[in-house]
Amino acid sequence: MSLLGGNDLKEQQKINELELKINREKQKLDKKLTRQKILLGAFLIDMLEGSKLNGLKSYTVDNLEAFLTRKGDKELMAEVIEKLRDQERLSNNKTDNSYPNINNRS
Repeated sequence: MSLLGGNDLKEQQKINELELKINREKQKLDKKLTRQKILLGAFLIDMLEGSKLNGLKSYTVDNLEAFLTRKGDKELMAEVIEKLRDQERLSNNKTDNSYPNINNRS
């Protein structure tokens, strides 16, 4: 047995155990944050699909692409944005056609 370093080994082992504990807690927090984001995303998708909040589709279409900074993220969401745009156009056309145009009165 060495005269020097006996306590150093125990201290290093304790440090390693604490680092493992910190990493486990970080993983738990990351999982919690990811779950929160997934649930929030599911909520927003439900709101968008059901047109449950006036202006949400329009706001999303107008701002989602600018929010995304990575090329891969933009490519991933391009189809979603286009579907929302199409739905917004259809919705606007229905609204526009449901009222008579006061400029074309006879």
